[in-house]
Amino acid sequence: MANLKDIKRRIRSVKSTRKITYAMKLVAAAKLRKSQDAVLVARDYMEALNIIAASALKALKGKDYSHPLSKSSEESRSVLVVVIGGSRGLCGPYNTNIEKKVKELIEFYQREKKELKFILIGKKVGEFFRREKREYLKSYEDLKEDPFAWPLDEIYREVEGLFLNKEVSQVDLVYTKFYSAVSMQVVSEKFLPVDTSFIDEEKAKRLPADLIFEPSAEEVLESVISKILSSTLRQAALEAKTSENASRMVAMDNATRNAEELIHTLTLYYNRLRQSSITNEILDIVGGAEALRKGEL
Repeated sequence: MANLKDIKRRIRSVKSTRKITYAMKLVAAAKLRKSQDAVLVARDYMEALNIIAASALKALKGKDYSHPLSKSSEESRSVLVVVIGGSRGLCGPYNTNIEKKVKELIEFYQREKKELKFILIGKKVGEFFRREKREYLKSYEDLKEDPFAWPLDEIYREVEGLFLNKEVSQVDLVYTKFYSAVSMQVVSEKFLPVDTSFIDEEKAKRLPADLIFEPSAEEVLESVISKILSSTLRQAALEAKTSENASRMVAMDNATRNAEELIHTLTLYYNRLRQSSITNEILDIVGGAEALRKGEL
C-alpha cells in the first residue's frame, strides 16, 4: 500500500503532466485556427478554378478534346499511391487510421492483381512503411510546419512524369479530409487520370455567357486542369495538416481532463489516508494516556 509521501509525489507528477498537455492543447488550437483558415481559402480557390475550367469546357462543346493527363496507360498495371500522413505523434488515432487505410488499399489492389508504388509525405508514414518492411519510391519526412513550405510542386512534377511516361496507369491520393475539429475522415481519391466529368458545367453559369478565351479555350483548359491537379495536391496537404492539428488538440484536451480526474482521485485517496493516519495517532495517544492513568491508580 502506498504511503502519503508516494501519493504526494504522484500528484505532483500528474500535475506536471497536466501542465504539459494543456500547453500542447493551446499550441495545437492556435495552429488549427491558422491551418483551418488556409483550408477554407484554398477551397474557394479550387472553386474558382473549377468555374473557369467549366466555362472553357462549355466553350469546347462539340469539339474533340482530350487532355494528356486524362488518358490511362494500358501498358502498365502499376498504381501509384501518394500517402499524406503526420509528422509527429500525440495526435490520437490520426496516424493509426491512415495506416489502416493504406493496408486496406494494399489488400484491394492485390486482389485486382496490380502492382503498387508509393510516395510518402510525413515522417510517421515513412516509419510505418519501414516498420512493415514495405518498399516505396520516395519519402518526404523533413517537412516544415506550414504545408505551403512543403515541396509539393516537386512531388506533383514527379507524379505527373511517372503517369505521362506510362510507368503507372493510375494515381491515388490518401489523406485525412477535414470537416471540423471533431470530425475528419481518411479518404482515398483518384488523382490521375483526370476525369473532366468532375467539372460541373452548372458552375459555368456564374461567368458571362459571351466569355472570350485567349489564346484559346483549349489552351486555357489545358493550363487550368494542370493548375487544378497541383492545387488538389496542395489542398490535400492542407486538409491533412489541419486534421493532424485538430486530432492533437482533441487528444491533448482528453489527456488534460484525464489528468484532472486522476489528480482529484489521488487527492481524495491522500486525504482519506492522511485522516486515517491522524485517527490512528490520536487513538495511540488516547490509549497511552489511558494506560498511564490506570498505572497511577
